[in-house]
Amino acid sequence: MKTAPPYLRKGDEIAIISPSFSIEEKKLEEAARIIESWGLKVRTGRNALRQHGPFAGTDSERLADLDEATADRDVKAVICSRGGYGLSRIIDRADFSPLKANPKWYSGFSDITVLHLWLSEVCGLMSVHGEMPLNFTNPEKSGHSIRSLRKALFGDLEAVGWKGSFYRAAPAAGEVTGGNLSL
Repeated sequence: MKTAPPYLRKGDEIAIISPSFSIEEKKLEEAARIIESWGLKVRTGRNALRQHGPFAGTDSERLADLDEATADRDVKAVICSRGGYGLSRIIDRADFSPLKANPKWYSGFSDITVLHLWLSEVCGLMSVHGEMPLNFTNPEKSGHSIRSLRKALFGDLEAVGWKGSFYRAAPAAGEVTGGNLSL
């Protein structure tokens, strides 16, 4: 069984970091405003806007932001600004030991999946496969994905259902914490 970090409450502080590719300052600022409208305080990683090739800074700079956000007891969730393979280059050097005493939520998708797998399998911690600041103001993306991220972080879980055809029907099982699952 994986540990679920405490759900967020208004007034909590979150960190937006860029452990992989860089993000434009405007997109980061717009995402921070949206997250602040949820009643949260937003801190941006010192290196979140750096540029080193396609990455948000050097491996050491990105690792420093990840370690700092992980170690800071005031940070209740860490949201990755965007994907890219940069996190794969540093994940094995990250210090996740503070999570034993101070578990927190991590969110992102795409290449950030390596973080979800590490947190689950190495740290025994749940995380959120959710929308990233890169897409918060993208009109081609669904506002539902941003709303579902907020709901997941605050523990306002929804039942999940699916209707459609199956490629190959087979039984499935999984863990559900604090919500309902129906297929």
